[in-house]
Amino acid sequence: LVRFGRWEEVLREPEPPAGLPFTRAVWHYARGMAFAAQGRLDQAETERNRLLAAAESLPDGLHVSLNEAAKVLRIADKVLAGEAAARRGDYDKGIGLLKEAVRLEDGLQYNEPPGWYYPVRHSLGAVLLAAGRSAEAEAIYRADLKRNPENGWALMGLAQSLRARQATQEAEIVEARFRQAWACAEVSLTASRF
Repeated sequence: LVRFGRWEEVLREPEPPAGLPFTRAVWHYARGMAFAAQGRLDQAETERNRLLAAAESLPDGLHVSLNEAAKVLRIADKVLAGEAAARRGDYDKGIGLLKEAVRLEDGLQYNEPPGWYYPVRHSLGAVLLAAGRSAEAEAIYRADLKRNPENGWALMGLAQSLRARQATQEAEIVEARFRQAWACAEVSLTASRF
């Protein structure tokens, strides 16, 4: 639901049972992301604090697939904090937090599906674009495409980065690649993250 920006559905999800601390932490993360996207930033911060409290209650050694649950939740915290800061207009802080989230994501053990549900570079690139830093965003999307070839989300962001720096011909080529990658999708994209 978070990946596709289905914010009202996120907020309608019932709270998981107390005996599932990791699931509860992720639920707070999702709610925080929904509130941040809706501009309800104080509520996003409340959910972030609840995420951190839930993370503190994890049993020692708890793993989510190949990765320690605590490591995965550190990514959730940085993403939520970074998105909220960016939506407040504090792009430098948001970018710094999202860069840290990317570093943490890159440190996860490889697995399929991955230990974190989407490439954080998609959020970082979108925030860099919003901050008017298109050259940096372009580099982030190119790095993501090396890791995730022909990923539609990254292609959308790369095309936007190229358009922002007025590289029209290359943007058109990337947009054609995006259309091919996204041909069977049921969701329209306007950015590399909702």
